[in-house]
Amino acid sequence: MNSQIIDSKSSSALYLWTFGLIFAFCFTILIWLLGPNLNYFVGSLIPDQGASWYYWKLPSRDFLGMIIVWLLYLGHQFSIWVAIYFGQRDLNGFRSHSFFGLPKYSLVALAVNLFFVLLHLIQTHIWFDGLAQDTPIFTSQGSVIIMLAIVLILENPRRGLFMGRKLGKPLTSQVTAFFRRSHMYIFAWALVYTFWFHPMAADPQLLSGFFYMFLLFTQVTLAWTWMHFDKKWIILLESYVAIHAVIVAVFNTSFFNSPVMWPMFFSGFAFMFVFTYLYAFKLDRGIYWMVTLAYIGFLVWLYLPTPIGYGRSFVNMIRLEFLWIPIILHGLAVLFAGLIYLKIRE
Repeated sequence: MNSQIIDSKSSSALYLWTFGLIFAFCFTILIWLLGPNLNYFVGSLIPDQGASWYYWKLPSRDFLGMIIVWLLYLGHQFSIWVAIYFGQRDLNGFRSHSFFGLPKYSLVALAVNLFFVLLHLIQTHIWFDGLAQDTPIFTSQGSVIIMLAIVLILENPRRGLFMGRKLGKPLTSQVTAFFRRSHMYIFAWALVYTFWFHPMAADPQLLSGFFYMFLLFTQVTLAWTWMHFDKKWIILLESYVAIHAVIVAVFNTSFFNSPVMWPMFFSGFAFMFVFTYLYAFKLDRGIYWMVTLAYIGFLVWLYLPTPIGYGRSFVNMIRLEFLWIPIILHGLAVLFAGLIYLKIRE
């Protein structure tokens, strides 16, 4: 993996990363500031109809508006895929030649993403609807879940799947190599599709999601730089999902994503951090135990009755809700790896 890095920990990648963070914060604020201009659209939205309903889409489909948004999405999608293709094959020195200490790919990917981010903002204020008007909500949620599961496969050689234990078969070196070659295309689809799924409105759920998208776009532009492989940065990207999920649960009024569901999301992603992500670091065993005990303490507080604890229903603990997300992510990782393992063995 490290043989693909061309910048040898130059400061240029750190500057690009810093720019990405500043841009994510500033553009999210811009979306919020421009939010009142969308009141005409927001005021026409239909009340939430349940877990399968996407609230942020207009009651009626505008044919021209959807043609525009699909063309913009496809333009963004194929532009990034072409950049990845050129980078992987190092055509025209896309990976090995650099400007300002960065691969040519990074500057092209940065320009593409900035251009289409701006276009999406303009498109939202003219037509509002994203791809959600034509596609079901689970496709957006599922694409992110797929991405997180594949990250587990990619990081298995470095941190293992559970408490530092590395899974052998089906996570062989050949399987990991397959996903290392293909993950950029898969992740680019997951990110660009999810980005165009939502309108750039000023709801806390959407704002936290777009901030996350901008961080992930930064990771896309950092490919073939040392910062792309930095374990602290990768763990930050994986862990931010917990914050976004809690915000969505608190502000969403549908049954599944109601405010009472935030403990399930937070405890599940916190489990991933405590028992998987943290083991990327070579820490003293005592630190691992301290973090683990802190997590167990949180669970105890969560299910203890008020006023001592949060008062979460004991039924939810019996259902092991804090394990749902780890089971889904680890299960999908093993499933994907198993399918590729069987394919390789043919």
